[in-house]
Amino acid sequence: MGIKKAVTISVGFSLFGTIALAGRSGGGGGQTPVKDDGYNNEPVTLKFFSHNAGVLADEDLEALVGKPVKAKYPNITVELVKDTTLDKLIAGGEVPDVILTSNYYLHDLLEKGLGSDLNDFIKQQNIDFSQFEPEVVNVLKKFGKNGEMYGIPYAMNYGLILYNKDIFDKFAVPYPKDGMTWTETLELARKLTRTDQGTQYIGIDLGDPQPLTRAYSLPVVDEKQEKAVLTTEGYRRVFGIYEKLYQIPGMVGSGGKYSYGIDNFIKEQKTAMYPYWLSAVTARVSLMKDINWDIVSFPSFDDKPGLGREVDFHLAMVTPNSNNKNAAYAVLKTLVSTETERAMNRGTRLTVLKDPALKKEVSADTKLYEGKNLQGIFTVKPAPAAGSHQVRREAVSVPEGGGERHGRR
Repeated sequence: MGIKKAVTISVGFSLFGTIALAGRSGGGGGQTPVKDDGYNNEPVTLKFFSHNAGVLADEDLEALVGKPVKAKYPNITVELVKDTTLDKLIAGGEVPDVILTSNYYLHDLLEKGLGSDLNDFIKQQNIDFSQFEPEVVNVLKKFGKNGEMYGIPYAMNYGLILYNKDIFDKFAVPYPKDGMTWTETLELARKLTRTDQGTQYIGIDLGDPQPLTRAYSLPVVDEKQEKAVLTTEGYRRVFGIYEKLYQIPGMVGSGGKYSYGIDNFIKEQKTAMYPYWLSAVTARVSLMKDINWDIVSFPSFDDKPGLGREVDFHLAMVTPNSNNKNAAYAVLKTLVSTETERAMNRGTRLTVLKDPALKKEVSADTKLYEGKNLQGIFTVKPAPAAGSHQVRREAVSVPEGGGERHGRR
């Protein structure tokens, strides 16, 4: 019943977006053809909106977009639209030129009529999609029913296991390793879930099951979005992991508590292992000065070796009603240039380019991961995402660290 209601809400947003943009953009899907010469260097102010992309302040936009763009196109000014919502902007006819978002929210934005096909721009400006991580491209393709490409990816995230070495040392348990399976991970959790001098330690906090379901690319609803699909073999395997976890003595706390959160790892230091996102760790390194911590790759299922947490990335969309498309295209091309990606990658955001050499430079300028097993997390690949109709935020809650995860890191 809840899922059907969510679908109804989505349809309502779709109609609302279509009505708001009708007459200004050919019904929400058209776009002005890209000129052969593209942007002609005229003074332009491009308005950006961050829809759960972690660009929360002017300085965030300046670091990510403004600085590299100004170096190449000094007449382009970027402006962040803040303190409002997309629905209000649509209703007022003030839709921004570019929307930065996460793949988790792309379906929502398309239903609001905010997507324009970028294929002409991609072809004319020779944007090479083979340079991007393959699974990122596969996800984007799933949203184009007729081959449309609604966004350009520019940054991605990576799943990992964050762990407290001191808890492992306290109980003489070997540290986790890259490439572990969930079976091996649960065995470590079993040895670490115990009470010591009145303090209850938890081996691992898995949170909700949805991140694990994505290793199997499991949908929540069927293709017609009429009913839940939660009884397949993939779901049984995922729920089996949780069944084994909660059977560990001490894992379920008083009052039926079974989820403990990141504070139990950082502040209380009572959780030994915590599945997390790279960017979320990056944001919290300063909070872990008193913890002897490290990271390893996200575990895989026995029958899905080498697959870690689900693919997660940020992308830039050019809205259909923008009057500055060529300038926006120039910005997008700059954003995914090797020079810009390398600078971003050496800072606090992981590049979306698949170049192995860039992986070795992640966060190099920040020195946040000196002495840590950062390269180990890349020994597994991101798990494929479900189909576009299956990654609906209304039916699938975004994981902690998701959506705004690139901003709360």
